[in-house]
Amino acid sequence: MAVAEAARNVVCVGARPTAITDCLNFGHPERPEVYYRCSRSSAHGCPCEKLGIPVISGMVSLYNETAARPSIHAVIGMLA
Repeated sequence: MAVAEAARNVVCVGARPTAITDCLNFGHPERPEVYYRCSRSSAHGCPCEKLGIPVISGMVSLYNETAARPSIHAVIGMLA
């Protein structure tokens, strides 16, 4: 969803998406559900392939979890 939204935002201002960079922040990988999300995160490139937008860089960070914020956070940057 984040990739599609970033692409729409670029197109809406009259530009063409040319590349994307990402930063995925996960929680503790010892937890089964976090490990599963992390292992499946490579699927995030699929929308980029279908849109013809290369992923030129990225980063994954682990242990970004607190009791108040147990979810994954993603940052997407799109180059026009």
